[in-house]
Amino acid sequence: MLRIRSFALLLLAQGVCAVGADAQLGTVQGRVREVEGSAVFGATVSLFRGGTRAFVTDTDRLGSFRITDVTPGPWEVRVAALGYAEHLEAVELGLAGTVEVDIRLERSALVLEGIDVEAERSRERIRFEELGGATVRELDAEDVRGVPGVGEPDPVRAIEVLPGVVSTSDFSAAFHVRGGSQDQNLILLDGMPIFSPFHLGGLFSVFNADMIDRVELMSGGFAAEHGGRVSSVLEIESDAGQGEFDGDAAVSLLSTRVAVGGRLPDAMADALGQASIRYRVSARRSYFDVLFKPVFEFPYHLTDLQAVVEGWTPSGDRLTITAYTGADVFDLTQIEDEGFPLRVDWDWGNDALGIRWSRARRGGGSLDLRANVSSFDTGLLFPDFDDTDFSSRIQQAQIRADLDTRPSPRWGVQVGSSVERMEYANSFQTGGTSFGSGAGRGWLLGNYAQARYSLPRRWLVEVGVRADGFLQDPGGTVFEPSPRLAVKRFLREGELALKFAAGRYTQFIHSLRDEELPLGLDVWVVAREDVPHTVSDQVQIGVEGWRDIDWFWSIEGYYRSFDGVVTLNTVDNPNDDSDDILGGTGLSWGADLMIRKETGDVNGWLAVSFLKAERSFPDLLSPLTPSPEITYPPIFDRRLDVDFVLTYPAPWGWTGGLRWNFGTGIPYTRAVGSYAYYSPRYVEGGGLDWTGDGDEAATGGYGVVLGERNSARYPFYHRLDVSFRRSFPKKWGALTPYVNLVNVYNQRNVLFYFYQYEEDPPVRSGISMFPVLPTFGLEISF
Repeated sequence: MLRIRSFALLLLAQGVCAVGADAQLGTVQGRVREVEGSAVFGATVSLFRGGTRAFVTDTDRLGSFRITDVTPGPWEVRVAALGYAEHLEAVELGLAGTVEVDIRLERSALVLEGIDVEAERSRERIRFEELGGATVRELDAEDVRGVPGVGEPDPVRAIEVLPGVVSTSDFSAAFHVRGGSQDQNLILLDGMPIFSPFHLGGLFSVFNADMIDRVELMSGGFAAEHGGRVSSVLEIESDAGQGEFDGDAAVSLLSTRVAVGGRLPDAMADALGQASIRYRVSARRSYFDVLFKPVFEFPYHLTDLQAVVEGWTPSGDRLTITAYTGADVFDLTQIEDEGFPLRVDWDWGNDALGIRWSRARRGGGSLDLRANVSSFDTGLLFPDFDDTDFSSRIQQAQIRADLDTRPSPRWGVQVGSSVERMEYANSFQTGGTSFGSGAGRGWLLGNYAQARYSLPRRWLVEVGVRADGFLQDPGGTVFEPSPRLAVKRFLREGELALKFAAGRYTQFIHSLRDEELPLGLDVWVVAREDVPHTVSDQVQIGVEGWRDIDWFWSIEGYYRSFDGVVTLNTVDNPNDDSDDILGGTGLSWGADLMIRKETGDVNGWLAVSFLKAERSFPDLLSPLTPSPEITYPPIFDRRLDVDFVLTYPAPWGWTGGLRWNFGTGIPYTRAVGSYAYYSPRYVEGGGLDWTGDGDEAATGGYGVVLGERNSARYPFYHRLDVSFRRSFPKKWGALTPYVNLVNVYNQRNVLFYFYQYEEDPPVRSGISMFPVLPTFGLEISF
């Protein structure tokens, strides 16, 4: 308590001194929009005096900007953005005054040299100066395309190269962040949750790279406005385009895709009360089932449809509608071969629809209203086994409001409220008889308030609280307050910063997927009387900074506890539906390092992560009462993970990409021995024969003796991937062929082991992940 009081007094003293010194300083703020009213995002706004730039910032999604602590007198405002003519405007700032400007940019085909570099440098620098304790890493569309991968660019696969992110298999795009399970990541598409965003059993994600504007991962320390998951927040924002008719198409070894964008006629937009309406729609489908049909049946295909519509009112309000639907179909029931061993019909997919209205507030901040619905369905049918059928469904509907205000140059206050309805239904039946089912629903009422205090290039303090009330059905009501605190102290004239964040995070939904399987089903359940909700207390501390204008670096350490993690109960009573799920606890701690070169022809980053994670559950196989706890490292407990990513100019106009990944082995349960089962048989004359007398009929098979759970580890994992791409300009657009080479030196990374106990001595064999795998494709822009 004494330390907290001393810190508060120190901060108060700093603020009092700052008020005295900065009493005469003013603010320049406003909005940057196109002529017809739509906002210009990411425009670089600079203040010049005497030909020297003194201040720089960039515009947000609504085109707003704010520059504080500006000395009085005349200034020149310069605004530059890609695709627009540069804007110059003179302003006069009075003592402790505020100047409000409304800037309209004209479109221009002229590309001003250096604007793209300046814009990127500005965004990275502004994030460093304006974010408090949150750990945020952003990848834009070019970053996603620059990471080598399988088949085609994938935004979810791309984030595997960021610090704190662990992937356990080449065959799954599911990821784990700082010791959290894969279902503890909140994945948002334009603010809508996507429950299981994977195709082909998890091989790659449902997000079309041609529809993506940016990908942002918050791996820790996120503010009170974010709730619903305890590990990370992955925000994927769609690109509504610039309003001009254009398109992107591509053919890869995985699929064919096309995206088209444009603008509705002005008369139609005016009739709808909008100054302008732009849109972008895309479709993607795999084609192997069609291509191979003349030769043989290929029973799998995937489809994606996505659309985003963005309207702007004459006053600058934004209305956004996003829709997504996708499906995977794996149908072996169409194979006519009667000798085929296993006919199965497996399908799964996501559907989401959302609408969002945003209004910028004078002086900064915004009012944001949104409503959305999202669902995930999966079904598995075995018609040759008495119509054995498994199905699972999860659905969430949400209404949310957020208000961001700036009552003074130093303070920002944000409040919000949301109502979410979650419902699930799982069923397993065969021969017309149900052997397992579960259903439930819940209402999540979330409210939050957070305040932000800033002394530019000196202090950033963020204080917030989130209050979640969950109404369980069946069950009662759970109330969870979640305080959040973040502090950032700048040193060396703003080039270095110390940061600290702590908070509580809650989650009321779980996936029961077996994470040790490379392919699997997501089976979702909502917290109820017999299914605990998750509470995670987290703290992190770090230091980050810039070297010159090109190099950014960051080191962070963290500690997390998890109460209420779940797993399937392997010894449940089939007559008792309340003991299917087992609750436990978890722990993780570690450190992340990132060094990134932001600009230039050669750029990239180095990410190094250390992690120690564990899970604890009651050991129900033990004869003791009460059951003792068993503690073990989960499959994503990769102690050391290193990623090196590089983009560079290759010969003959090609652009090269490189990714090298090294990781220590993930844990598994080792088989330490085997023994033969003997089945007794009746012998004429009475009695039972247990020996078998060498007759194999007496041997019932082999049993396996297992070591402690996940006490062994697979060998080290390492892999080198490279890519090359080149754009060939045409009068109508561009052709961009690309080549990816995965696992260049053909490292045989172990997926899992299996044992042949009938051999003497028993033989251990392994299944490897990706071998050396070349893939290629062609992108077309018009």
